[in-house]
Amino acid sequence: MTLLAVDLKEGTKTVHAEAERSKFVKYFFKGEISPAVYGRFLISLYQIYSALEKALDEHKDNANIQLIYFPKELSRKQALEEDLEFFNGSEWREMLNPVSPAQKAYIEAIERCSATKPELLIAHAYVRYLGDLSGGQILAKKLQKYNDLPEGKGVAFYSFDEIEDKTGFKDQYRIRLNQVEVDEVTHNQIVQESCQAFIRNIDIFQEFDDELVGLPLSKKEQEALEAAQAADAAKATTLMSSLAPSNLINSLAVAVGLRSSA
Repeated sequence: MTLLAVDLKEGTKTVHAEAERSKFVKYFFKGEISPAVYGRFLISLYQIYSALEKALDEHKDNANIQLIYFPKELSRKQALEEDLEFFNGSEWREMLNPVSPAQKAYIEAIERCSATKPELLIAHAYVRYLGDLSGGQILAKKLQKYNDLPEGKGVAFYSFDEIEDKTGFKDQYRIRLNQVEVDEVTHNQIVQESCQAFIRNIDIFQEFDDELVGLPLSKKEQEALEAAQAADAAKATTLMSSLAPSNLINSLAVAVGLRSSA
C-alpha cells in the first residue's frame, strides 16, 4: 500500500485543479469579490469549520486522528469569528440561518464520517487545513490588495500565529499522514473522501456564481472575443454588399433568366 500523503496529492489533482478554475476563485484572484459577498462566504466557512473541528475534538483520542490533530496550531473557528465581525458587523450570527444547500451537504458529509468511520475525517482536515496553509496565503494577499484592508484586519482566517514555519509544518503534517495505520479499503476511502471534500468546496463557490459579474477578460479571452467580433463584422459587410442596388439588380436579373450567373 502506497503512502497516504502521496495518494492524497495524486488522487485529488484533477478535482483540485477544477476547484482552482472555479468562477469564484478566478474572481477572487482578480479582485472581483465584493466585501459583502466575501462576508457571506465566511459564513459558509464558519459552518464547515464548526462541524469539522467539533468532529475532530470528539475523536481526538482516536490513534489515527491524533496524528493530524493540531487544535492550537490549526483551529480556524475563532479566527473566522474575528473576520465575520469585521465584514458583517456584530450581528453576524444572525446570518448563520438558514443553512444553504451546499453548506448543509458539506456539514452532513463531515457528520457522516464522524458517525460511521472517524478516520475519514482525515480527508476533510487534509483538504481544508493544508489548503489554508498553501493557497490560502495567496488569497489573503489578494484580499488585502484589492480591499485596502487595515493592518491585520479581515484576514485572521489566513493567519496561523502558532506556526512559525508553514513549509516545515506542512512537511511534518504529511509525515503524520503517512503514519496513519488503516487497512487498504479505508486508505482508499480517505482518498475518495478527500475528492468529495473538494467537490463540496466547489459547490460552496457555485452558490455565489449568480452574483459575480464584471470579471475582466484574460488576454486569451479578449483575443477570442475580438476574433468573433471581426468574423461577425465580415459577415455583416458581405450581407450589406449583397443588398447594394447594383448587386440586387444583378441578382434579380439572374433569378428571372435575363442574365447569366457566370
